[in-house]
Amino acid sequence: MKLLFVTTGIGYGDPTRIHEIILEIKKKYPKTKILIACYDNSYNYFRDKFPTVRIKGYNLPGKSLKLNFPLMVIKNIFLPATWITNILKIRLINRKFIPDIVISDIEPLGPSIARVLKKKCLLFFGYDPDMYKEYKKHHKINYRIKVWTHYFKRLYNQADLAIIPVLHKRKKARLRLSYINPIIRLLPEELHDKKILMKELKLKRKPIVVMLGGSKVGCELAEEVNKVAKYFKEDFIIFGSHLEDIEFAKNVTYHRYNPEFLKYLKVSKGLITLAGQNTLAEGMIYKKAVLCFPIKDHIEQILNAYTLQDYIMVSKSTKGMRRTLNKFIKEIPKLQKKTSQYKLKPNGAKQFLKLLEIALQE
Repeated sequence: MKLLFVTTGIGYGDPTRIHEIILEIKKKYPKTKILIACYDNSYNYFRDKFPTVRIKGYNLPGKSLKLNFPLMVIKNIFLPATWITNILKIRLINRKFIPDIVISDIEPLGPSIARVLKKKCLLFFGYDPDMYKEYKKHHKINYRIKVWTHYFKRLYNQADLAIIPVLHKRKKARLRLSYINPIIRLLPEELHDKKILMKELKLKRKPIVVMLGGSKVGCELAEEVNKVAKYFKEDFIIFGSHLEDIEFAKNVTYHRYNPEFLKYLKVSKGLITLAGQNTLAEGMIYKKAVLCFPIKDHIEQILNAYTLQDYIMVSKSTKGMRRTLNKFIKEIPKLQKKTSQYKLKPNGAKQFLKLLEIALQE
């Protein structure tokens, strides 16, 4: 079996989920050959793990918790012109590597290369159109969100099947749309005991971990946490983004990327994060108190936070961060009780494999 994956490089959530899917496939079909078309963070993640082809992809500009729509359009204005080059590059490689199926996230190159190769395309992404319909009943929708949802709808329609990992109880599959449970890299029980991990990580007390992802969007969150950290008798460990130029408070540690993040999460008191599905799912499965800051107008993140609103603390702004953090720390025991009631199984990779097998047989 030969599989071509096309994945975005904006953050690390998409490549880590795809990595788990590949590992699940390899368990059952060890001779499967993999090729990954990727860029930026996903290229750095995969280049020493599997054969890769480097492509051009999206650029999300800015550091705030709000997508700068005009600037994003300007930064990506020449992106469609690169798709032809990307397709030609992959087509040349595919003279020796003819995939049985193309698996893509929101990269438009995925469905396009599938059509060129005359192969099926499975699209894998966390935007849930059914949850969006529910959200619309109670919230106003601006033009930026409408543009995003229209874009996702078009991509889903271009694929033979859209597979959506969700944070809630799965709905029944329907034509060209199927749901799976979250995908988790390692379960808590697969890691050492907390006392052993504390020694291994050289931690004196349980930290509060802050996960930003791989892009610069959301840097504002880390900067605001760092400004007020001195007022708290807590240790903060920040992961992700590009913060090398910041002078951190004495009780703040920074890792741009650390593959051992889940070890830190297991021993942590709580998790502060944006609303990326991967990190939220990990926080829920690890039964941690979660403080979430969804990026404004980022509909997938908005829906993730909306889905988990009964389990986590959600803040729409970093203003008044000292007050927000103080409230979060006080409510950690209460929030942990809520996450302990979260029962969704993290077996999404196995469910994805079943859908892949069906697609290959049809």
